[in-house]
Amino acid sequence: MNTHSSHGDQISRVDQTNCALRAEVTRRHAATVVHVRGEIDACNLSQWRGILDDAVLAAAGSDHLVIDLRDVTFMSCRAILDMATRAQQSELRMSVVNPVPSVTNRIIVAAGLTEWLPVYSSRTDALAAAGSLPRSIPTVSWTTM
Repeated sequence: MNTHSSHGDQISRVDQTNCALRAEVTRRHAATVVHVRGEIDACNLSQWRGILDDAVLAAAGSDHLVIDLRDVTFMSCRAILDMATRAQQSELRMSVVNPVPSVTNRIIVAAGLTEWLPVYSSRTDALAAAGSLPRSIPTVSWTTM
């Protein structure tokens, strides 16, 4: 089953074996953010690939695609490779949000994929690094004597 709302804000792919993935797509300035939930393994790899394809299509016209994995409880090596392949094939800059040191982060680094999939600890950091959020401007205080 593939459900994609007419506004492009939610992608939900559920496989018949009850392996579910959900992804919500939002626009943030010049970036598209895909917040993924669930486990990504062999039982739902085709659904994961479909979510990636839908996310790249939804990001058309934006400069950057952020894949937010905060609510992904497991991600297979193959799923990471599929994400890197989409990043290499598309003209989008792509980055990953994964807030804790994890196996996913270590695999991306060990496989030499950080050029295509830089990993950030928060969505705010990923968007700021991509230039999709205004960086904070230092405040200057003046004291007159």
